[in-house]
Amino acid sequence: MAALPKEYFDIKTAAKKDSFYIDKNSVAPEVLATKFKKISSVEKFFYVTIAAVALVLSVSLLYIKAKTVEVQSNTVILNQTIAEKDAKDSEYDQQIQELTDNSKLLNPVQKAGLTINYSNVLKAEK
Repeated sequence: MAALPKEYFDIKTAAKKDSFYIDKNSVAPEVLATKFKKISSVEKFFYVTIAAVALVLSVSLLYIKAKTVEVQSNTVILNQTIAEKDAKDSEYDQQIQELTDNSKLLNPVQKAGLTINYSNVLKAEK
């Protein structure tokens, strides 16, 4: 008969003749069960607390990552909006410059036979 791996033997078979030796530090289910029965309530509370803290930390890290991605996407959207408004603003400035050009005023005035008196012209400032 082929020998089974050590984890399939229990304490009862260890006492039989020609069986494998299983010490008290073995991974046999009965030995593990007796070891866990000896854990005090303080130790159990400590282990449960460590597991709960690990769970809370992992959930909070995922939440922080999600919020970071959300803020970054909002920042990109706002930067695009600012760039569009700056482009439109420069377009408006160019149109203002074209409309207030002296040649635009000079042609109709000369056609009407008038002259421009620059001392009477006021320029509006922003």
